[in-house]
Amino acid sequence: MNNLFASHLVKNLLLLVGENPLPNYVAARLLLEKGGTPYLIHTVDTEREAFQLKEVLDDERGDTGFEPAQLKSLEQYESDAYRIQTEVGELVKCLPAGRIGLNYTGGTKPMAVHAYRGVLNTTSKESEPVFSYLDPRRLKLCIDRQDGKRTRISVRPEDLSVSLKTIFRLHGRLWSTEPRQDPIYAGLSSALAQVMSEEETATAWLAWLHQSFWDGNGHLEQAAKPIKKNGKGRDWTSKSKLKQLIFPLEKMPKLVREQFPKSLLTEDGHALSMEAVLKDGAFRKLKNYCEWLDGLWLEHHVLNELGIIAESAGLSEYGMSFKVPLEGTRDGFEFDVAFTYGYQLFAISCTTENINRGLCKSKLLEAYVRALQMGGQEARIALVCGLNEPESLEAELADLVSKQQIRVFGRQQLPRLADEISRWIAENDAELKR
Repeated sequence: MNNLFASHLVKNLLLLVGENPLPNYVAARLLLEKGGTPYLIHTVDTEREAFQLKEVLDDERGDTGFEPAQLKSLEQYESDAYRIQTEVGELVKCLPAGRIGLNYTGGTKPMAVHAYRGVLNTTSKESEPVFSYLDPRRLKLCIDRQDGKRTRISVRPEDLSVSLKTIFRLHGRLWSTEPRQDPIYAGLSSALAQVMSEEETATAWLAWLHQSFWDGNGHLEQAAKPIKKNGKGRDWTSKSKLKQLIFPLEKMPKLVREQFPKSLLTEDGHALSMEAVLKDGAFRKLKNYCEWLDGLWLEHHVLNELGIIAESAGLSEYGMSFKVPLEGTRDGFEFDVAFTYGYQLFAISCTTENINRGLCKSKLLEAYVRALQMGGQEARIALVCGLNEPESLEAELADLVSKQQIRVFGRQQLPRLADEISRWIAENDAELKR
């Protein structure tokens, strides 16, 4: 940990809990000394967040050495100056001996002001409480001194790494299935990325996919994804029919054809055999492989590219398919691919769409909203897609979202995503240091 934090460690840390408990968690991990106690000050509206934060901090006591987190409710008085000062002052009077800190990142402005005064009015003149907040625009922990000056300390990845699971738990979200960390058919997905990066080969691949895979070369009964009987959209055919299907490879781009694992082909190597796919065992269901070939391969390609740079780029953790159920919805929400860099959440949405800008925009905006809910203003969001001019989509959204927070990677960038993502992280670091 940065030695600059050492001079600001406290025994008793008061944390104003907001709608996003991640900044509170970060402050606790950076400012509490071993054996110290976090006091989570919340209102009726943030009670759930306080309980979730307490659960995570208490579960980590074996690693941190902290005492159990204590809860302090202001009930519905988040704007009542007298009540806030009184409650915080009474809490301070009861604290055990030791240095006191107040982090007001999460509270409302009235809570921050009056909690500050409550601490200041209750502590002795000789004591020096540590008043702090996190600056999400610069990823700095700011220490407000009583002389009116401010000390800013950069929070580097080596100072604190937060896992994806911890971020989700802080929000009371548990994924329905364990995220993947190992890509399936990495060589084939890399070949598809290369093919999709050039218009001629992309056209050839999509023609094969639509004619052979979807329409069975004109015979819908031989298609993996035929048109529904009602004529509205397509759906995968039954498992028994899928198992019988084979798809000749001669019209497929050579680069893709050469990367197909032999275990997925007929004995003569000239066709893709769905029965062989089932025996290969990479997917439990043939439908899942169909989805992979139909576009899910891009997520696996992104995951593989992250694995290439994980160590050199200093990624804390990465994975794909973070599926989270949401009450009142059928499918919940999902991050296609995500990683953490220090305590920053980077979320990546993926689509092979190369024409429909509206679809690309909606996927990016959905990822943006969800990422900010989970990772706060420090979160970064990217879209990986097949558009020719990704920078134009970024420009189109400039009035809606912070340009610093989003990135769009398009067709030409697909084969070199490892380098592009490394550059994205480096540019993020440079922006934060300005």
